[in-house]
Amino acid sequence: MRLQQSLAQILRLEQAHLLEMSHEEFSQLIVEIEKTPIFQRLCRHDKVVGYQKFPRTDISSSFYRLREDMATSRGSIDVESLLLNKEYIISQIRRIGLKKFKRYFLFPESAMPLDEIASACDLEISEVEEINDLINEFSIMSEFYHPSNVTSDLIRYSKVASVERDKEGFLIGYFSPSLARGRYVINYERFEKLKLDSVLTETEVREAERLFKKLELINSRQNTVNLVLQSIIERQALYLESANPRSLLPLSQKELAERIGLAASSVSRAVRGKSIDTPWGQEVPLKQFFPRTKTLKQGLIKQLLEGVNSLHSDEAIRAELREKFGVSISRRSVANLRKELGFAAAHGKRRRKPDKETK
Repeated sequence: MRLQQSLAQILRLEQAHLLEMSHEEFSQLIVEIEKTPIFQRLCRHDKVVGYQKFPRTDISSSFYRLREDMATSRGSIDVESLLLNKEYIISQIRRIGLKKFKRYFLFPESAMPLDEIASACDLEISEVEEINDLINEFSIMSEFYHPSNVTSDLIRYSKVASVERDKEGFLIGYFSPSLARGRYVINYERFEKLKLDSVLTETEVREAERLFKKLELINSRQNTVNLVLQSIIERQALYLESANPRSLLPLSQKELAERIGLAASSVSRAVRGKSIDTPWGQEVPLKQFFPRTKTLKQGLIKQLLEGVNSLHSDEAIRAELREKFGVSISRRSVANLRKELGFAAAHGKRRRKPDKETK
């Protein structure tokens, strides 16, 4: 029992460490893992490891622009120098088309050997490798290509995605290919068969088992970040539709954690220092989607009282808050917040109390 508790504690610490990693460090870790011989073998040859994209996600539409104005110069590096001598490979990406580029490079759910990809896309194997290298670069340096404009003395923000719209509603457009690819899928049944058939050496089996632990930890971060973003979009859809801050609904990180079955600390780590682009192009820190509850409830009550002509009792206000905004609040709390706003009770005629004269 104590051993199990210790292992669980170690796992939680490792998960917390991954959540606190900067996006650049995390993407570098993924690239390094995917370059190892054991990953390449299990992914491209033995078909034990693959990718699974999260529902309602994609790569950000801005990813395909590959223009010099994608970001401003930062330090001694600029986008022009990063794309230097890559014009040819970028032209090859455009030539094969978006559909094939997604299928064989961005979202290779059915992993294929490099020579098969080259044949399917009419490319040289060296060109396939160059495209993969470019995708890895974009994963690691997506913070540079899509820099955050949110400033803070205490927090360095990373812009991780854009909220985009299609025929079915909102979707998440990740800036980094490593995030857009989603999670790893490990075929443990096939792995056991390879072991029984002695296809893998004992050394390769040990390497594979260590690899699987790393991939599962990476999945935990990918799952957490995606689940938090999807839940925020679902809860704050009115705000994302209207661009009106008054449309934000009450939401705490603790409430969100309970709703999606995660620890509050995991949600806090997933939110801290991250931002997204809204459908109207404004960058918003994720913490802005968690407004202070009291202030927000006051704003909703004021909106109801100023926006209707019919009389409202405190009970009627409470019912309308629940029906219109999904906000549960007691009648007494409604009365207290109404009084703080300076609105008199609805007896005969609704009116706002005059402001007190200052002496």
